[in-house]
Amino acid sequence: MKTIREGSVLGMGNPLLDLMVKVGSDVHDRYNLKKDDAILADEHHMPLYDEISKDPDVEYAAGGATLNTMRMIQWILRDPHRCTYIGCIAADEAGDRLRKECENVKLCTRFEVAKSGASTGKCAVLVHGKYRSLVTHLGAAKELTIDHIFKTETWQSIENAYAYYLAGFAAQTCFEGVLEVAKHARSHGKLFSFNLSAPVMLHYYKEKIDAILPYVDILFGNGDEALAYAETHGLSGQPLEKIVLQLASITPARSENPRNRIVVITRGQHPVLVGTAGASEVMKFPVQSIPSENIVDTNGAGDAFVAGFLAEYLRSSSIEKAISEGNKASRYIIQRSGFTLGPRDQYCSGLTNLCLCRRVFNLFSNKPT
Repeated sequence: MKTIREGSVLGMGNPLLDLMVKVGSDVHDRYNLKKDDAILADEHHMPLYDEISKDPDVEYAAGGATLNTMRMIQWILRDPHRCTYIGCIAADEAGDRLRKECENVKLCTRFEVAKSGASTGKCAVLVHGKYRSLVTHLGAAKELTIDHIFKTETWQSIENAYAYYLAGFAAQTCFEGVLEVAKHARSHGKLFSFNLSAPVMLHYYKEKIDAILPYVDILFGNGDEALAYAETHGLSGQPLEKIVLQLASITPARSENPRNRIVVITRGQHPVLVGTAGASEVMKFPVQSIPSENIVDTNGAGDAFVAGFLAEYLRSSSIEKAISEGNKASRYIIQRSGFTLGPRDQYCSGLTNLCLCRRVFNLFSNKPT
């Protein structure tokens, strides 16, 4: 199995500080929020962040799709500073919390500090019973600049890495930077992974996503995102399997050492679909189900899947093993509140990995289960 050296994996995205708190229906009513919905904040929502930050039970966690994935890859790999993350924050308390969360898992960061006065991006995670509403304010995350990408320290981190992971959301905020990383990876024969991120990205940022896809070696997405790609590329009504193969067959950017593109599409509890360039059929990998009473929060399942997949694929180059580890990472995260990472020794295999490991951990800690 391949050893992952320091600085091998690099991600770039929109860093957010998650504020998780239990609320009553009055909060939803006051801010016109729907249960189990995710929205971008407008001026009407801005007082919400101060309000929930004063709740004595508020919990903080690093957030943002790519940062979630990079933190978990680093956590899985254990050895310090195997991963590096690029993003933009502010010189404020939320930014300090984000730095600390990254330091806790030994994730190296190359943060740009916004000069406009914008605050660090935040996501209010409002829990009401079994429902969760997400209200995101991108703030400083939108201000990542191409100048920071070319800054000596940042570019050295890009050059030192041999595998990259970026989500479609980054194309919305720093498209030039995404392309520069993609072109560097292609010209140097390195692995470039990308995530479709959300159906809205395929509808509103089609040209940007289309410009990035030829550079992609491993493409991640879910069924809804694949269908959104079909809708915007004249493939509506086609079976999902055919759409996966179409994504795999997109003409790659020129390279002296081209890879066969791998497309990985998750579908919740349904089998994961994998298509590769030149294949006539997709591969299907079953997903172990989890009893509904063990599921706490499914919001970070996709981010965790990518983390498990890449952490394994970079070591073994096995698609089958990577899918298994991706599913394992998802099972772990959906049994936790928010995208939180507990003691690494609790990360076990098997259907009831988290519950079983908690019992073992508590047993040896002389605590009741």
